[in-house]
Amino acid sequence: MDKLRAQGWLDTFTNTKRSCLVPELAEFYSNCVVTNGIVTSSVHGWELCFDAVNLGAWLRVPSKGFDVYVREDKTVLSNDQLLCLTRKLAEQPDLSEPRSVRKGEMQPLHRLLFWFVIKM
Repeated sequence: MDKLRAQGWLDTFTNTKRSCLVPELAEFYSNCVVTNGIVTSSVHGWELCFDAVNLGAWLRVPSKGFDVYVREDKTVLSNDQLLCLTRKLAEQPDLSEPRSVRKGEMQPLHRLLFWFVIKM
């Protein structure tokens, strides 16, 4: 809880007044297209268009750095930074090369944040 609070995400996970309308969510995902970081979709004939910054503002969660986190091209990060991330996420401090980390290798909190990011 302290980590979620520090990141500014605690309200997103604990606000019971927010609800999810499953049929509308299904319609959103079935019409969803992501192009160059811009999400477009429609629900009940309403056109939606937003990026990570807009979504972060609407949900009142931090979005700074999101574009780096989801980049397929990780060249923006140095090899040392990638190695540090790999060691932390895989919980293997003795790794000598950066590599992909499977979700099953992550700590529960890292897995939760990973799923939150890809589902949102």
